[in-house]
Amino acid sequence: MRLVEMLTAVLTKVLLNKEKKDYIEAEKEIEIAAKTIVGLDLKMLKILDIENLVLLMKSTDLYAGRFIVSAELLNEYGEIFKLTEKENESIDIHQKALRLYIEAILTKEIPDPEKYYPKINELISNLSSTDFSDEMNIKIIDYYEFSLQYSKAEDKIFDLLETQNPEIKSKAISFYKKLITRSDEELLKGNLNREEVEAGLEEILNLKY
Repeated sequence: MRLVEMLTAVLTKVLLNKEKKDYIEAEKEIEIAAKTIVGLDLKMLKILDIENLVLLMKSTDLYAGRFIVSAELLNEYGEIFKLTEKENESIDIHQKALRLYIEAILTKEIPDPEKYYPKINELISNLSSTDFSDEMNIKIIDYYEFSLQYSKAEDKIFDLLETQNPEIKSKAISFYKKLITRSDEELLKGNLNREEVEAGLEEILNLKY
């Protein structure tokens, strides 16, 4: 809660600076907050790949909270780069923010995780034209499943099956087998019905790779 309170104060300052189009000051606020609140040097972050960033943050205590705070700061950091027309830096930072949001949600330790779903969904949508690693794609499927967005998970799975990656096929089989155990009501909340789930599983099992 203390981390969140500190984050809220910082984001308020960042928003004010963005409204004034003082992007340099907004960037400074984010960089200082990252060091102060979660001990993260955002300038060093640019040379870390996503997987090493996740491992680094998991090596500390209370990493669920650190994930979510870092994700929020990185999301704003990426926005500053976007507003200042540094598109490549924006994409890289937003990919890292997305991964940290998802890692935080999947810990199941974040209160009211649904309040972050709109931001996560927006990031996925905005980054849809970029290349995600297999690990990131699997995390996105896990997030869709966790957030009961079953039809989106299914769409993602079938897009990825075109790569003929056995890991994706295995993930798809596991996904459908879990959905079969869900109630009809829960499936409908995720915009799928039982017939679609059974048909999806059968189609995956019949793939010849």
